[in-house]
Formats: sequence, C-alpha cells, structure tokens
Amino acid sequence: MTTIVAFIGPAGSGKTSLVKAFGEWIKENLYLNAALVNLDPGVEKLPYKPVFDIRKLFTLRDVMWKYNLGPNGAFIKASELIAENIDEIMENEPFSNVSSWDMILVDTPGQMEAFIFRPSSNVFFNKLLKKGFVLGVYIIDASAVTSMTDAIVLWFLGILAQVKLGIQTIPVINKVDIAKNIEYVKTLIERPDEVLELIKRSSKEGLISDLAPELAGLVVKTQQALRPVLISANKRTGLDELYYLIHEAFCACGDLT
Repeated sequence: MTTIVAFIGPAGSGKTSLVKAFGEWIKENLYLNAALVNLDPGVEKLPYKPVFDIRKLFTLRDVMWKYNLGPNGAFIKASELIAENIDEIMENEPFSNVSSWDMILVDTPGQMEAFIFRPSSNVFFNKLLKKGFVLGVYIIDASAVTSMTDAIVLWFLGILAQVKLGIQTIPVINKVDIAKNIEYVKTLIERPDEVLELIKRSSKEGLISDLAPELAGLVVKTQQALRPVLISANKRTGLDELYYLIHEAFCACGDLT
C-alpha cells in the first residue's frame, strides 16, 4: 500500500521547503520512488518539480481576476475549486496510479485555515483515503515561538487539524536551526510536566492564565500520543526520524499483507 503524506501547517511554517528536503532525502538515502504534489495555487516558484501541480488547473492570480477577489477570498475560493475539480485532479498522476509510487508527498495550500478548516479539505482527503494509507505531518515554526503560550496555541492547531481531517498526524517542529526560543519547544516535547509553570511565567493575567492547568493537562496527554520531532528543512536534519515515525505509523495502521 502506498503511503500518502500531506504536509500541513500555518503560512510560513516551511511546508514547501520540507517537502523538497524530505523528498530528496528519501530518494537519495532509501532509493524510494517518491512523487511530489503541489496543491498550493498561490506559490510563484517551486523549489522542486511536482508530478502534479494544481496550477495546471488554476492559479491564485487566475481566481482573483476571474472572481474579483482579494488574496484571502481567492484562497477560500481556490479551496472550493479543489473540491469541485477533485475528480479531474484524481485522474492525474500520481493519484491515477498510486501503486507505481512508494510514497506521495502532498504540499498543501499555504493558507492553512482557508483549506484545512473548510469543507473542501474533507472532500480531498476522503478521496485520498481511498487511494492509500494517508498520514498528516503538521509543521510548527519554531522561530515563531516566543513564549510557552505561542507553543501551546500552535500545538493545538495541529490537534484541531487532526480532528478535522480524521487522519493520524505527526507533529514536526521545523526551523530549529534559527529558533531563538527553542527551550519552549523542547520543554513541550521533552518535559511536558513543566508546561504549566512556564505558561504561568510567560502569560499575563487573563484567560490563558486561568486555563493554564487544563491546557497543561491536555499537552501532557496529547504529547505522549504524538511524539513530535525536531527538524531543520534547510539543514536537512531530523529527516531520518521523520521517516521512522511515518514508517512506524504505517506499520501500525496500514495493511501490509
């Protein structure tokens, strides 16, 4: 069974860079036949050559001009167009012949909330689930974390994405090579029992402070189940661990008979 990995995350988290780096790594080190897919109609220039590119059907500029929309409205409309054109998308490689590929890496639209949290994402992923074993990789930008509160918010966005899509998701902490507050992320991963104290220390009085005990408890519970991995797509570190987690999930949930 072919493994289909969808890379999701907030804008600027490094989805495209990670898809490129991971695709190159599995080809060079494991000699796997991997197909890269671009589902982002707004990207101007890709650092990799996709087997399928949504821009073959439409670009964000096309959508803005045709429907007289601004960038945000165009991203939402583009998500709807992905759902409307799902059959045509699935008629193209690699989706039309998934068995000829060892792994398919899907680079999802840059504006996560305009795709993942809208009905169109379910249309797309329901189709994928009929093609192979589907796994999500949720990317947290370590350089965007300036407090434990930031880390918590980004962590729970990944939990919400997993619930919304109904697929198993591996959390990835990207850009660790340039992060200035990596201690918050490391605490979240390695010492979740200390999260409560750090939330109290880095948050002002208010809702976050009031919810700190509940948030800390949920972090401990979900962290144990999700096992995040530290990565730098630019430095190409942590990619081997990401592959091992994908393989582990595949062996646990996929049909290997």
